[in-house]
Amino acid sequence: MLEKILPQLPAHLRDSFRAALYSERVRSMPNSFLPASHAEKTGVILLGDALNMRHPLTGSGMSVALNDVLYWRNALRSLADLTDHAAVLAALRKFHIRRKNSHSFAVNVLAQALYALFAGDDEELMCLRKACFAYFKLGGICVSGPMGLLSVLSPRPITLICHFFAVAMYAVWCCLLSEPVWAVHRSLRKAYFTFKKACCVLFPLIWSELKPISFF
Repeated sequence: MLEKILPQLPAHLRDSFRAALYSERVRSMPNSFLPASHAEKTGVILLGDALNMRHPLTGSGMSVALNDVLYWRNALRSLADLTDHAAVLAALRKFHIRRKNSHSFAVNVLAQALYALFAGDDEELMCLRKACFAYFKLGGICVSGPMGLLSVLSPRPITLICHFFAVAMYAVWCCLLSEPVWAVHRSLRKAYFTFKKACCVLFPLIWSELKPISFF
């Protein structure tokens, strides 16, 4: 950061930036993940980041909010009386279930998974990160699929899972090719722990989206 970033900063910021590097702990893209929770308040409907926050790495907060608005545009048309709290509550419950099975799932899992890959510094995560960029370079569906997820134009959970494990298998393949034949035991070990790390990243995120919602 001293060699690459510091020279690019305005002169009046360089001293503060240099002092911060030496005196504070440097963290990569720190942020928190706030899964959606069911909240009942008469007259209030939470949408977008107000309901559910994920890492801003993917920049998809507004896209999630617009998809939430699209759902409620159709849902409110079917409600004859907006003062009927029971009917609004039923629509709210359907909304929570539907968004967890579509755009919310795709964006939340994708954002947190990419954050884990890009912020991590262990060998397995670095291998997955390199495989991710190499996967994009393949072009075709290897780019159009992830772009459809990032733009929330095609936020299918199965698409996300398939592409994530395609990257994981690509990383495994790269691991197997990273050592000479006589060191195949090292490449197999590296491939195993890389795939295991991919599972450890993805499965908890999937569970956070699929676990039952408590309605009170």
